[in-house]
Amino acid sequence: MRDAEWESSLYDHQHEMIKRLDAYRKRPSGAGYNKDETMVIEHSFQLLVASMLDLARYVLEHHYNAEVVSRREVLNALVAHNDVTYEQAEQIRTLIALRDKILHDYLDENFADLEEAMTLRRYGLVEILTKEWITRLSSTP
Repeated sequence: MRDAEWESSLYDHQHEMIKRLDAYRKRPSGAGYNKDETMVIEHSFQLLVASMLDLARYVLEHHYNAEVVSRREVLNALVAHNDVTYEQAEQIRTLIALRDKILHDYLDENFADLEEAMTLRRYGLVEILTKEWITRLSSTP
């Protein structure tokens, strides 16, 4: 059974993460980030990607009646159901890889990859897919 309140809350949460990332992205070039700012950016990015995967899993369950046990299986299930384009799948794969790198290699100084993703605003796909998926759910009988 759909939970419209959860869907709305998730969308609001994602929007806040995107606004936070956009605020840092729009800073003047050459303005560096201190450790706290780096952590805020990394954490916001991780939460944003995780919430996208959770919503995708929710859509797979409620729209396609597909059971996806873990976040790791979500992208393959989206592709199998032709729910995302090839380009979107590749962008999602990039976001997941970057999130995993930040999550598992947190002691490494690899902020440059995330900074590049922010410059390209790769995370903007999350909001587009969220809107599409919620619309799709709303049209499900």
